Amino acid sequence: MKNLQYSLQIATRTLLIISLMISGLSSTAQNKTTFNAGFKYSDGFSKILINGKYGYINKDANLSIPCIFDYANDFEESLAIVRTGQKYAIIGVNGLPVTDFKYDFIENYSNGLALVKAGNKYGFIDTKGKEVVELKYDFAMSFSENLAHVSVNGKVGFIDKTGALKIQPEFEYASPFSEGFAVVMKDQKYGYINNKGKLVIDYQYEMASAFNEHMATVKVKGKTGVITFQNKIVVEPKYENVTRFTNGTAVFRNEGKYGILNTKGQEIVTGLQYAEESSEGLFAFKKFNLWGFMNNKAEVIVEPIFGSVRGFSDGMAVVSVDSRFGYIDNKGKLVVPIIYDKASDYSDGFGAVKYGDSFRFLDKSSKERIELVLDNSSSRPNHLVVKINSVQHLYENGTLVADAAN
Repeated sequence: MKNLQYSLQIATRTLLIISLMISGLSSTAQNKTTFNAGFKYSDGFSKILINGKYGYINKDANLSIPCIFDYANDFEESLAIVRTGQKYAIIGVNGLPVTDFKYDFIENYSNGLALVKAGNKYGFIDTKGKEVVELKYDFAMSFSENLAHVSVNGKVGFIDKTGALKIQPEFEYASPFSEGFAVVMKDQKYGYINNKGKLVIDYQYEMASAFNEHMATVKVKGKTGVITFQNKIVVEPKYENVTRFTNGTAVFRNEGKYGILNTKGQEIVTGLQYAEESSEGLFAFKKFNLWGFMNNKAEVIVEPIFGSVRGFSDGMAVVSVDSRFGYIDNKGKLVVPIIYDKASDYSDGFGAVKYGDSFRFLDKSSKERIELVLDNSSSRPNHLVVKINSVQHLYENGTLVADAAN
């Protein structure tokens, strides 16, 4: 395993303003330094991008992991996927690698294992980086309900977390398991198997989705309907499309218009310009080219007055008017003014926004807790100045090397 030598910033302070100063450019270089800190917090860390290299700051805006990676994913359960050159690895919150930089692809952990690819073969590693399922499969998908889809000689089957083959590779296609069932295909027709590999719904559909809330969408003669576990039709196949059911409702599309169905197949709202499942029990809908939100009873919670909206996250949703962004809560109250150039979803109690040349992190009361601004005035490469109150803190490769009052 490669040994990356990181010095970690350990100071914990209340941050009012941060000014980042990284020159990193030779005297003859003409490229302007690039900077992006508009990423969400996850597991207490947010990515930061400087001159094409990623690192991480913590909630006190200390540079916990220096900007040395060509790609970085968000932390999940104290682990993150990163890339140097063309090879991927996993690091912990201390910045140290859990695996070597040797993989061509890594997917997020699911059921305690992560899908990895090296060369043309797929396998799985555990949270300590150990290859617990040999990289020998032509193709694989992440674990779901403790079974993973694998491809052997052009056919699909399923393995358990020890790598043992539990369902023989005999299918042309198979989806991950959901609610105890997986979609499978033979001879261009779709059906369902249970987690023992038994065919429980015969191959009869032109398309089929995973089960969610005990229902799945299927296509018959070019039209989409909904079935139960018992293959009972609860929504006749008459729609162009039906999404998955969530909280007892699903979005449908018919003749270019959108609406919302309940589990009895009743249309509780129709004739919408567009609609999509948002999150946290609400649907985003479009009317007269403006966006709002309604609940699963078709009650309008937020009138369609916004140019664009994003789904709710952490009880907040990004909304825009005239290409400016702010946030509303799930009651429809405007919590953060619509004044920012960009905005990212709330996560870990913070929303990331961009205003002019600065990136800011807001709490749910709209108070700006952190501000980061790039300063290209320094001639010293690899230096970072963090301004906290009236004190400047100088960092080199993530290590605090000096304090100096303004």
